Amino acid sequence: MSSVTAVTSLTESVVIRVPPDTAYAAVSDVARMGEWSPECRGAWVPRRRGPLMAGMWFLGRNRARLLPWVTLCRVVVADPGHCFAFRVSFLAIPLSRWTYSFAPLPDGCQVTELWEDRRGLLGRVFTTVAALTTGVVRRSARNQVTMRATLEALRDTLEPGG
Repeated sequence: MSSVTAVTSLTESVVIRVPPDTAYAAVSDVARMGEWSPECRGAWVPRRRGPLMAGMWFLGRNRARLLPWVTLCRVVVADPGHCFAFRVSFLAIPLSRWTYSFAPLPDGCQVTELWEDRRGLLGRVFTTVAALTTGVVRRSARNQVTMRATLEALRDTLEPGG
């Protein structure tokens, strides 16, 4: 008997009046994510020289309500101006995949953020216990809110006059 875990995903999009390359450069500079996200406080990239590329690792620094936590992230797609994606784990437990897509528009670009829940049974047990520390009980609902806030803050920062 095989077990298949359904992948839950959420998306949010926003139109930003900057070229896709500009939006991509901001999002792929993961240390800056704390400027926009209500939960991510930024990231640390070991041995960083230049832009992040597929296969590179970074540590995501997060805080929701109570205590901070760190996740291990691996870049899986780094296509400037088009797509930036990374997988997230904690103590070797897969948690999620985040993807940012950038579609050109006549006056800027559409940025779409996609969160995919990649937790198996062990990951779900872990995040249920971790909710006692992080204060996040309903991860999907929390992510929907923070994704919208992140994209709006990104837009407000990047647009001219922002």
